[in-house]
Amino acid sequence: MVPTMVFLAGFEQYAALGTSLRAMLPAGAAGAYTHWKLGNVRTTILAGLIAGILVGTYLCGTLAHFLSEATLRIVFAAMLIWTSLRFFKDKETDVVSWLQRSNTPFYRMK
Repeated sequence: MVPTMVFLAGFEQYAALGTSLRAMLPAGAAGAYTHWKLGNVRTTILAGLIAGILVGTYLCGTLAHFLSEATLRIVFAAMLIWTSLRFFKDKETDVVSWLQRSNTPFYRMK
């Protein structure tokens, strides 16, 4: 969502990040409620997780305002690349076989 807002819609990096985070609130709340109703929430770690998220979000949001837009873009891109590399290096994540099983149009494009 953020790269699309920056590159296609002309948003500044700050506005794209803030808008993206705000847009996730209702979806996150609905998803959290659904998973709670399905029994997929580990309540034993919930308090620490929420506290860590609140502190981390505040600190990173505050830090972002001290960075130039160019630096913020580099940090954001680095996080995307790092996350992608972790995803593809994960031995339990076999993307090719998942695409074959799911019969997605992406796999058929080969």
